[in-house]
Amino acid sequence: VMFFCLLQIMIPIICFPANVLFQVVSYRVIPKIGLLKTELSGFVFGLFGLFIMEAITFLTFPISTINVFSVLITNLIIYLSLSYCYFHFVNLAVTARRIRLLRDLNNSEDGMTMDEILLQYNSRDMVQNRIERLVNSGQVIYKNNRYYIGRPAMLWSARIILIMKQLVLGKKSEFG
Repeated sequence: VMFFCLLQIMIPIICFPANVLFQVVSYRVIPKIGLLKTELSGFVFGLFGLFIMEAITFLTFPISTINVFSVLITNLIIYLSLSYCYFHFVNLAVTARRIRLLRDLNNSEDGMTMDEILLQYNSRDMVQNRIERLVNSGQVIYKNNRYYIGRPAMLWSARIILIMKQLVLGKKSEFG
């Protein structure tokens, strides 16, 4: 029974690094897939591993149906939480302007003037780059000089994050 408990605790801890490793290898081997799709593929790979390991464990160490369900839900919550944190850690490192600015300042031996910073961080260019990425990924559609929602995957993510902010922080925006 003790071995079973230890094994159950280890399942999400084993599947999460599998998620990360699969994502990193996917991104490096096939970079044209894009970061978001490799993150999703790593997540699915780890999730599949979690379900396989749970099934093997429960077939090897039969326990009651209620316990099977509770352990599965607990391990799923742990795995989802770790994956959620990883997703945001990667995207924070890639997209956050503050982090990018700090990296650019660190890489500049002579420092940067305000004009150089403003030239590099032109808001018009940033919005144009983001729109271009959204159009290229199919999340936004450009038609008749107007932009429309395409595939709403990130929109759903944004809605979920908004709900979480409302539940946890009690506000709709970080600016409120």
